[in-house]
Amino acid sequence: MLTNGLKLAIHGISDVGLSREHNEDCIRWDIDMGLVMLADGMGGHNAGEVASDMAVTAIHDALLDVLTPEILETKVIKCEDAVRESVVYANEEIFEQSQEQVECAGMGTTLVLTLFHENHVTWANVGDSRIYRVRNAELSQITQDHSLVQEMVDNGYLSEEEALISTSRNLITRALGIAPEVEVDVTTEEIDEDDVFLLCSDGLSDLVNDDDILSIILEHRSNISEATQKLVDLANERGGTDNVSVILITLHEAFSDEKGLPPGASQEIENNDADQ
Repeated sequence: MLTNGLKLAIHGISDVGLSREHNEDCIRWDIDMGLVMLADGMGGHNAGEVASDMAVTAIHDALLDVLTPEILETKVIKCEDAVRESVVYANEEIFEQSQEQVECAGMGTTLVLTLFHENHVTWANVGDSRIYRVRNAELSQITQDHSLVQEMVDNGYLSEEEALISTSRNLITRALGIAPEVEVDVTTEEIDEDDVFLLCSDGLSDLVNDDDILSIILEHRSNISEATQKLVDLANERGGTDNVSVILITLHEAFSDEKGLPPGASQEIENNDADQ
């Protein structure tokens, strides 16, 4: 919810890719709340898609109960607390179901989310799904992967270049639902009206490098639905080895459209699963 004269435009696609039978990613947003979420599930017997759906549903419902207009407008710390508590709640719900239902044993999910409020954005992440920001024509990864490879890079055992080709790059060290408690990274920063935010699963980031991501976003910035499709298509052209989920968010001056969308913008979710 932005009240500083800016509105959100959002477009997202979740695609099964070329190698998987099912899509275990889940993307969702509530444009009125300023909330955008992406989860990449894991687990046997298609339980990953259960975990990812549970995560975004539980977080949305929890935040809907506590994020009053007063908190969104003035209380950055309160927003961070609410986001963290909602993710912890989702973790508890997923873990409990994984313990109670045999077919869900061992399921879990990554999570990234953004919550826009006043002239700020609060973001949270668990796992190796990512949030990028484009500002001043430069792309920055603003989340840190919770993965074995990232820990090895942080500790000096691997270079960034070696990490890109490591066979262990998809071994994550945090996820929702795999343990009774979870540690959540939560950050808040001021936004710039020219910012573009990208939420994605590793189905994109493993196959499309930062330079190509930036090039596509800059080239198609005026049409984020096209930019989103181009990113998914490129991941599939380069192998499509995993589900590919992408959400792009841009900020615009307020228009008369009561949903806050500028002309030509899209807030649709596309699900390109081959089996649907």
